[in-house]
Amino acid sequence: NDGEMVRIWAHHPDGTTTLAGYSCQESRDPITSDVLTPGRILEAFQRVDLPEAPLEVQPPGGVTLVNFDTILHTDAQPFTETVQLLNRQITFDIEPSEFTWTLGDGRTLTTTDPGRAWRAGLPMDEYVSHRYAEAGTVRLQLTTTWSARWRLPNGPWRPVSGTVDITSPPQDLEVTTARPQLVSYD
Repeated sequence: NDGEMVRIWAHHPDGTTTLAGYSCQESRDPITSDVLTPGRILEAFQRVDLPEAPLEVQPPGGVTLVNFDTILHTDAQPFTETVQLLNRQITFDIEPSEFTWTLGDGRTLTTTDPGRAWRAGLPMDEYVSHRYAEAGTVRLQLTTTWSARWRLPNGPWRPVSGTVDITSPPQDLEVTTARPQLVSYD
C-alpha cells in the first residue's frame, strides 16, 4: 500500500538483459533482500530432494562377457515439486537432461538417453551399451544431471540457471571370458 513495485533486471556477460524478479520497495527503504534472483532460484532447486536414478545392467547378476554388448539403463522420470521461497510458492518442472555413465575401464559415456531394458527384436543401436575389451572387475557408476524450469503460480515458465548432479552408488561388474564348445546331442 505504501510501497512501490520495482523490477529487478539481470545483466548477463553476453550483453543481454533479462527480468530477474520483482520487489515491493517502501518509499524510503533500500531494495529489500526478498527478490527472487536467478541465484536464489538455483539455490532452491538445489535443495529439492532429487531422486537417485538407479543404474541397471544387463545381463543381470553382476557378470558380463568380454566383447559382449553390456546394456545400461536407468529409470529417471520428470516430475514437479512446489517449494516456498521468500514467502512465495514456486513450482519447479524437473527433468533428467543428461546421463554420464562411468564404465569402470577408464571410459565414460555421456547421453541424453536413459537407455532401456533389453527387448526382443530391438536393434542394438537403440540401447545404451558398452563392450569391454578385457576381463576383470570394473566399478560402474551413473551421474544423472537434473535441469528445471520454474514459475510463480499462474506465471510464465522460466529456466533455472544451473543444474544438479546426483550420482548413484558404485556397482561392481565382473567381466569374464567364455570359450565356445561344440556339443553333440546324439
